[in-house]
Amino acid sequence: MTKALYKRRQFLRNAAAISLLGSGQYAMNGKLNLLGSALASSTDYSTIDDYKSLVCVFLYGGSDSFNMFLPADGTLLDAYTDSRGTLALDSSTLLPDSGGADIQFNPQLPNLHSLFQDGNLAVIRNAGNLIAPVTRADYLSDSLDIPADLFAHNHQQEQALKGYSSQPTTLVGAGWGGRMADMLIEANQGALFPPTFAIDGSDWWSPGYTTKPVRLGAAGLSRLTFLDSQTGSNVNAPREDVFASLLNRSYANPLMQEAAESLLRARDSSRLFDSAFDAMTPLTTPYSQESKLATQLRMVARLISVQQSLGMKRQIFFVGLGGWDTHDNQTLRLDEILPQFDKDMYDFYQTLNELNRLDTVATFTASDFGRTLTVNGDGSDHGWGGHYVVMGGGVDGGKLFGEWPSFETGSVDDTGDKGRVIPELSINQIGATLGQWMGLSASDVGEVFPDLSNFGSDWQSGIRLFG
Repeated sequence: MTKALYKRRQFLRNAAAISLLGSGQYAMNGKLNLLGSALASSTDYSTIDDYKSLVCVFLYGGSDSFNMFLPADGTLLDAYTDSRGTLALDSSTLLPDSGGADIQFNPQLPNLHSLFQDGNLAVIRNAGNLIAPVTRADYLSDSLDIPADLFAHNHQQEQALKGYSSQPTTLVGAGWGGRMADMLIEANQGALFPPTFAIDGSDWWSPGYTTKPVRLGAAGLSRLTFLDSQTGSNVNAPREDVFASLLNRSYANPLMQEAAESLLRARDSSRLFDSAFDAMTPLTTPYSQESKLATQLRMVARLISVQQSLGMKRQIFFVGLGGWDTHDNQTLRLDEILPQFDKDMYDFYQTLNELNRLDTVATFTASDFGRTLTVNGDGSDHGWGGHYVVMGGGVDGGKLFGEWPSFETGSVDDTGDKGRVIPELSINQIGATLGQWMGLSASDVGEVFPDLSNFGSDWQSGIRLFG
C-alpha cells in the first residue's frame, strides 16, 4: 500500500470513528429520534452548582455474586455450603469484616474488602429485576407481577438496563441512565454534550428519550488530523476541507441533512475533546493497560477530570465487562476474573482520589441476574437475585443493604428450580436511590422509574445508600 493511500484510508477511518460522537450532541429532539417520548421534569435543575457523576459497571453474563460476598452468620453459612456443593468456598479463606458486619468477602477481592472496611463501599444483597415485590407463591401462581423471560441473558440485560420490567422491552425506547440524563440536561447549561457517556460499545442503559450518549472507545479519540513526521503539517488538510464542504451543504433529503449535521457535530465534538484532553494534567495513578475494564474506567476518569472545561456538572457513564456466564469451570474462571476486577475497581477508586473526586462519584455494579445456588457439574446456571456494590466516598459504606436469602433450596426464597433466588430488592429501588443522590426530585424519580410505585411510599426503606 502506498503512503498516500494509507493516509487517505486512515483519514476515512478516523472520520467514521468520530461520527459516533454525533449521536451524543444535541441530536436530542432530532429527526431520527423516533422511539419514546420526552420526560417532563418537575424541577428546575439549571440551578445545580455542585458536581456529581454516576458510573455503571455492568457485568455481562450473570455474575455469581453468591461466591463474591458471603454471610458471617454460621447458620446461613452452613446453608450456603450445603446448597453450593463443590462450588462452596472454603470458609477458612474468607475475609471477614473487622467491624462485625454479617459479611465475608471472597479472598480474591482484597481491595473491595479494604474499601468496605474503610467505609467507602456498600454491599446490596439479593437484588434483581422486579415489577413489584414477589413471593414464592406469586411465582408459582404465574402472577402478572413476574418479569417476562426470566433467566434469559438478552431479555434480563435489557430489563436491568432499561429499568421498566412491566413493559415489553421493545416498547421502552430509553434506559434508566438515559432517562436520568433527560431530566438532568439543564444542569449542564452551556455544555456542548449531553450528560451520558458510553465507553466501548453500545448498550441499553445510556440512551434517553431526548438525549443520546456520546460513545467513545476506551483507547480515546481518533483524530482527522494526520501529521507528516518530517514537516509536522496536516497532510489531511485538503481532504478535511472537502469533507467540511460536503457537510456544510443544504440537503433536500431530511435523512441526508440530519446525517451531515450529525457528522459536523461529531467533528466539532472531537476537537473540543482533543483540546480538553491536551490541556489536562496527566493522571499518575497506575492501571492495567491490558485490562478492558481498566482502560474503560481510565477513560471515565479522564472525562471526569475535564468536566469543568467541558462545562458539565452532571455526568453519567457506562462501562461493561463480559465473561461472567460461568456454566462450567466456574472456580477456575472466577479465580481469573475476580482478581482483575478487584484491582480495576480499586485503581479507579485511587484515580478518583488523585482527582479529589471521591465524594462526587458513585460507582455501582449491575448484571443480567445472579446465578443458581446449586451446582450443575462444575458451574452454575442462570438465576435471578444477586448481590451488588456501590463504591465512593459519599456512600454510606461499610454497611449492608437488603437481607441475605436463606441459601436453602426449596425455601421461601427459592423459585423451586435449581436454587434460583427470588430478589428482595428491585433494580429500580437501587437506581432511584442513585437518582436521588444525583439530585433528582422525588416526582422525577417516579417518572424515571414508573414501576417504583408498586413498592409503596417506603420503597427506600432498607436501601438508604447515602448518609
